[in-house]
Amino acid sequence: MSSTTVIQIKRVVSLALPMAGSRFLQMLSGFFATMMVSHLGKIVLASCALINATLTFVLLIFISIVFSLSFIVGQSYGAKKYDEVGALVQQGIILSLILSIIMIVLFYFVTNILTLFHQSPQMLVYVRHYFHALMWGVIPIMLQSCLEQFFYGVLKQRLVITVNLFSMFVGVLSAYILIFGKCGLPALGVTGLGLAFAIQAWFDFLLLLICCRVLKDFKKFELFKTRPVAHWIHLKKIFSVGWPMSVQFGGELGAFFVMTMMIGWLGTNALAVVQVTQQWMFLIVVPIFAMAEASGILVGQSVGAKELTQLSVINRTSLWLSLSLVAMVDVGFIFFPHFFASFYLNARDINNPQIMRFIHPLFILMAITLILNTIRDVVSGSLRGLLDTQFPMKMGLFVMWCLVLPLGYFFAFPLHMSVVGFRLGGNIGLLVGAVAIYWRWQIKSRTVL
Repeated sequence: MSSTTVIQIKRVVSLALPMAGSRFLQMLSGFFATMMVSHLGKIVLASCALINATLTFVLLIFISIVFSLSFIVGQSYGAKKYDEVGALVQQGIILSLILSIIMIVLFYFVTNILTLFHQSPQMLVYVRHYFHALMWGVIPIMLQSCLEQFFYGVLKQRLVITVNLFSMFVGVLSAYILIFGKCGLPALGVTGLGLAFAIQAWFDFLLLLICCRVLKDFKKFELFKTRPVAHWIHLKKIFSVGWPMSVQFGGELGAFFVMTMMIGWLGTNALAVVQVTQQWMFLIVVPIFAMAEASGILVGQSVGAKELTQLSVINRTSLWLSLSLVAMVDVGFIFFPHFFASFYLNARDINNPQIMRFIHPLFILMAITLILNTIRDVVSGSLRGLLDTQFPMKMGLFVMWCLVLPLGYFFAFPLHMSVVGFRLGGNIGLLVGAVAIYWRWQIKSRTVL
């Protein structure tokens, strides 16, 4: 292994680990909050499932646009254009405020939208209370995301995870006090949960802002300097690079939802076993996505620094690190599927042959899915470092809607392969997507050179 490769391994790992850790901390906040809310009754708990699904979809659409800031800042930072970095962050803040206004309107009318999907009126009462409370936190949520992407772009990822750790404690403590009515406050239930997350978002954003103001490392960016808007060129660039990511993630999530609905046609047993494998897959995706984003940021910095020979090394290093992680997990999935399934199945389900007969083949197929998705995600991340987001978007939507869904349906129903057919057909589509994305990287990286 060459010294260059070793250096890039250290760079990728040192950036990706704190990013993954930050996302796990955010997931942990939601986990603790759900545990608290579960004590309020099954209707409230069911409402939280609807709340989480809606919130995840909306945040994915809006925050994905701001993700582009880390790649663009990375290029300017690599080129040592520090004033340009400051201008990018300022206009990123303005874009985040604009997106916040749209999101606030969505949250205000969220129950009207969900009524169109024939959701339970009793559940929608709790959904409305939650989102109307969370509206107070929309602005800091977007501003926090903007500053986090800036921090990642200039390699201050450890600050982000430190701030996230403190804010998690603030959020969990606030949730406990407001949900159950402690410290002399009234018990607010689901409304308290929304307010707690709003408080956590404000705390997180203000801590990041204080870091920008007082730490010496940020002085060179002159973030608080008054600058001319210059026809909003930076805002337009952030949006033009970011919106394809938003469309891609939203479109792929929509396809995933449709597939889940179709699997539901096969019965509750099929849906239950798919949920087991998906829970593990969602867990593994977090470090893989962090690795993909780290690859994109480092590629962007190398482009800015004119170190173009490092592009292929960064992509290759990120890809092999990610695949090595997936390979270790896949060994467990293939040889010990029942052990992993036991975390999500009760004793009655474990003794149900209609469920257990699917466990082993689905874990094997999911192991393949993880490999193919890892290639797609990491190489797409590297492409984003070159500010190429439209091809991954187009290919991602084509693969999910024109290959994965139709092939999954064909194998599951006409070929009578049931839920295994969905995974098998889906993997064929993902293979096409992985090959296409890797081919695109080979072309684009050579063009830059």
